Amino acid sequence: MEVPVGVPQPVQARAEATVSVVIEATIKAIEASGEASVRIDDILNETGISKGSLYHHFGGREGLIAAARVVQFSRFVAEDAKNIRETLTKTTSLQEFIAATSALVELNESVERVSARHNRLSVIASSYGRPELRQSLALQQHSHTEHIADAVRYGQKMGWIRTDVDARAVAVFVQGYNLARVLLELDTEPVKTTDWDHVVRVALGSFFVTQP
Repeated sequence: MEVPVGVPQPVQARAEATVSVVIEATIKAIEASGEASVRIDDILNETGISKGSLYHHFGGREGLIAAARVVQFSRFVAEDAKNIRETLTKTTSLQEFIAATSALVELNESVERVSARHNRLSVIASSYGRPELRQSLALQQHSHTEHIADAVRYGQKMGWIRTDVDARAVAVFVQGYNLARVLLELDTEPVKTTDWDHVVRVALGSFFVTQP
């Protein structure tokens, strides 16, 4: 497991494996029943590590949950960053760029990403009142926004995206409409998926130049 900022980073491989196992067990508990379900004794029983080792690496229950939350968040943004790097920044024409953008929109709005969206918002909400956790998430979030902004800058450099819009602002907008799907899923009378998709594509289309 690549250890993100805000998670214990032991030097020894054995200790790193211990941290990874404990974090995985904690994430599993959180995603199943929320933070309230995380109990130190349960984690110890599941992983087989000693209480002393757990407290050595995480300092206690709060530190353990915070580390698990950072890993949850980093996985979500790392997957998106990989998708962006492997698609948008390798296109060679406006048509390819638009097609790749549409493919990413479809991926992010898919049923398979429902859990990821909810988990991301859950992690963000859990950071309030936890300044150290919030700082760790902020570093992850900044990196993610920059990855998207780099793709926007690439489109601007190629003459496909308007240069009168700030790349980072567009990156935040893109993340915002994606997370907004949680509101659609929460509503007792959700907006039709086709209507939402049309609005998203109209909004995104406004960033492209009409004459490449």
